[in-house]
This record gives sequence, C-alpha cells and structure tokens, in this order.
Amino acid sequence: MERDFIDASGYCSVHESYHCECYRPAKKPKNYYKPLEIELLSIYGVWESMRAMRLPKGGKSDSKFLCLGDGDGELAARLIRAGDDHAKAIRGINAYIELKMQVGWMIEFETYRHGVECLSTSSAMHGELKELSGIELAEQKQADLSDKLYTRIVMISYQTLRNIYRARRKHRHPDWRIFCSFIEDLPHFDKLIYPEVA
Repeated sequence: MERDFIDASGYCSVHESYHCECYRPAKKPKNYYKPLEIELLSIYGVWESMRAMRLPKGGKSDSKFLCLGDGDGELAARLIRAGDDHAKAIRGINAYIELKMQVGWMIEFETYRHGVECLSTSSAMHGELKELSGIELAEQKQADLSDKLYTRIVMISYQTLRNIYRARRKHRHPDWRIFCSFIEDLPHFDKLIYPEVA
C-alpha cells in the first residue's frame, strides 16, 4: 500500500531513496499484453530491382515502378527459390513500415539487423517523464518498461522480410504471427517474398 510520503515516482521522503521497503507498487493485471500494430507507409525499388536483376543476362525488364511484369515476376521467383545469392536483387525492394509494439517483441525484432534500418523510435513515456532526470528518470523508465508502447519506423528489404517470414510464420508469439500476416498482404508476396506458395 502506498503512503503519502511516497511520491508518484516511488521516491520515499522518509528513507530518502527510491523503491525502499515502504514502496509497494500496485500489482500489474495478469493480461497487459498489447498486440503489435503495423502500418505500411510505402514500398520503394520494385522497378529498379527488376532492372538490376536483368543486367547479368542483358534482358529487358517488363516492370514499371510498383507494377511487376509477368516475365520479371517469374524470373524473380525462380531466383528467390534458388537461394539468397541468386535473389540479391530483392535487397533493393524496401518497405517503409511503422510498428507499435511492447519492449519484449521489440527486442526479438532487433535480431534482424541486416536489411533493416531503424529511422526513428519513440515511446509513450517521453512526454510523461520530461520533468525527471538522473537516477529518478532511469528508475522510472525501468519500472514502466513492459507497459509502454514503442513506435518505430523502419525500412526493411524484401529479402529480410522473406527470411523473417520463413523463420517466424509458425512462431508461438502472437506478434510474430501478426507480423507474418502483414508480410502476406504486401504487394507481390507470392513472387518476391515467398514464391514457394505460387
């Protein structure tokens, strides 16, 4: 039970410390999970990557900007099925996405470093804690870590999306299933990310 000599940050004026024996934080509810939210901002590089894919054999791309030509789609699918070395052109196709997530999944997502560029991250706590500094700020950030939602905008290549999809589509964490479902809805999923289903 909190006492009137303990302020909102957990500082006890009697013991002049944070989270002393007087401090008893309220128990968290058993279900404080918040599902991952994803928004596609844009896709870039389809036409350029298909042109690059055709260079070794001197062929001409039949794609136009975001529209994947039939010939390019079939060749890309064959190269992707042959392995990452053959499918290097899809590294140039990038999705810009906004993720709203809890820290647990954010840490798991950071496993994927190649082909992912974090453009910006913010958390809901930045505004709430702007008056705090030093150890008070550090302790409060740590105490509230699991409850906060983080918003991150990333640029991620189709090749990395393919690797994530192959590794995580049957994962038991619900946020990986949400993310893989999002991948399935991306343009040209069946040709440029997972042609095994085509």
